[in-house]
Amino acid sequence: MSVSHIKRTEINLGERAAPLVIRVNRRAKRLILKVDPIAGEIHVTAPTKRAMPEALAFANERIDWIVSQLNEKLQARPFMEGDSIPFQGAPHRIVRNGGPRAPVRVDHDLIPVIRVGGEPEHLNRRLVDWMKSEARRELTARVDRYCTQLDRKRRSIRVRDTRTRWGSCSSDGALSFSWRLIMAPPDILDYVAAHECVHLIHMNHSPAFWRQVAALGVDARAAENWFEDNGAELFTYGVQTKQAA
Repeated sequence: MSVSHIKRTEINLGERAAPLVIRVNRRAKRLILKVDPIAGEIHVTAPTKRAMPEALAFANERIDWIVSQLNEKLQARPFMEGDSIPFQGAPHRIVRNGGPRAPVRVDHDLIPVIRVGGEPEHLNRRLVDWMKSEARRELTARVDRYCTQLDRKRRSIRVRDTRTRWGSCSSDGALSFSWRLIMAPPDILDYVAAHECVHLIHMNHSPAFWRQVAALGVDARAAENWFEDNGAELFTYGVQTKQAA
């Protein structure tokens, strides 16, 4: 493997400390500094194990830049009992109920709830896994419907933990989606599925691409406006920060 060593520590940002992760990647040509604003983590990649102390110094020399990249309004929000979270566009309260083998389920009571069994420390993982499954089911149904309308065949559908893109289509026709789409309203899933399916015809965003998207009956402008207002917040849900070691 190209990544052979990982060191977890902390970096002092002045008013607080933040987790710092230093990785060795022998393919790296130089020191690389990245900030995960949602998890609140700083990542430095070093080309060799010997360069790991240099990587720490490299991060400390760039404190001002690191602070500018962190967004206090978009902090990680792991799923916890009692929280209200969006699911298919509507707020649902998380209720811990049942044993570790109890299936996650939705109850539409006066206040819709999502019931998750097992111990509190496993709640986030179990709920994320369930949401991934729900996202795959909902998106697969939409993709298959749009592919039929477009007379195109798809390849595999993957549901991933992405932080920047809602969907993508590879040159060989494989489609990938963010699992967090399951928290968005159904018409938003319609749009993203339609958008990626049209890339099976047009691997660009030309006028012809947008005409085809509109022909599938989805409202691209409304969806993009929704993402502008709500998309960044969705990326914060289900994220757990790692402790320094």
